[in-house]
Amino acid sequence: MQQISGIITDKNNLKNITKNLPRYSFTLWVKFKLTNPYFSKDDDEFYIIQNPVLKEKNFKVPMVRGSSWKGALAGVFKELLNEGNDLNKRKEILESYLRIFGAGSENIKVIEEYLRDNSEDFEKFKEKILEFMLFEIGIKVDKELINKINNSKDEKSLLSELKNQISTKIQMSYSNLPIEFQTHKGRAIFYPTYFDRLSLEVINPHDRRKRAGTAPIHYEVVPEGTEGLLQIIYIPFDAVLKENDAVKKEAEKDLENLLSAIEKVSQIGIGAKTKLGWGTFKLEEKYYCTNGDIGVEKEGWEDVKAKVGKSNKT
Repeated sequence: MQQISGIITDKNNLKNITKNLPRYSFTLWVKFKLTNPYFSKDDDEFYIIQNPVLKEKNFKVPMVRGSSWKGALAGVFKELLNEGNDLNKRKEILESYLRIFGAGSENIKVIEEYLRDNSEDFEKFKEKILEFMLFEIGIKVDKELINKINNSKDEKSLLSELKNQISTKIQMSYSNLPIEFQTHKGRAIFYPTYFDRLSLEVINPHDRRKRAGTAPIHYEVVPEGTEGLLQIIYIPFDAVLKENDAVKKEAEKDLENLLSAIEKVSQIGIGAKTKLGWGTFKLEEKYYCTNGDIGVEKEGWEDVKAKVGKSNKT
């Protein structure tokens, strides 16, 4: 299954894979061990128990979808965004978030369409700006900010407030959003993780008055101690017209933020029932391989250098 999905099973092959990617691409490769059971509900309606764990459709191998990794890491980025009061740092994390994960939500689309088509529905535009700040990128929204947005008289003043809150990259013409804020695909590719073990867990809810179990709930899970591989490949495909120095700085920031996010997800957990502590894991082997002179130092992570690829711009 791993070979079919394009997962690198031997870390010694990281160089061979990464050196063929565009310059300033990188590969993250992590071998981890579950410290608590993993569960994510499958949609199989005909199964021996009510709560089967998510499995690959054809071979019925328990798995974590690539989209689940993407969602978990994106959620952590939103937490990182609200850590500390350094506005410049928050803007860097936001821009990194949009480069890595892309922007395809309905809120982004409404903002983009308004700017492109000069829509007359200004109230809807204000509403979507607020939703974008609050729900998509997790910016803390207080009463003062809400009043500023609601009292905006035109798109110029509203975009000025958006600029102050989330990015210095809004153009002075206020006619377009920068590429990071337009609907676009992210640079990172998140691969699935497959497991080779199954087990059963039982949760027995208790009646508060009788203090006795009511009806045990059975969960099929991947048990504690099971090993898995996390693989992410980052390709700056949208930066072919940028200067090498600019692409290098972006890749360094994105790599650093991804490494921090992976470590944080290992503590929070992946899948369902994370509030019970399920889905947490220990990072056993941590490698990243870069195609270019990207200088990032992270404790516990080993840098496997690949041969430098061709320049984006000469």
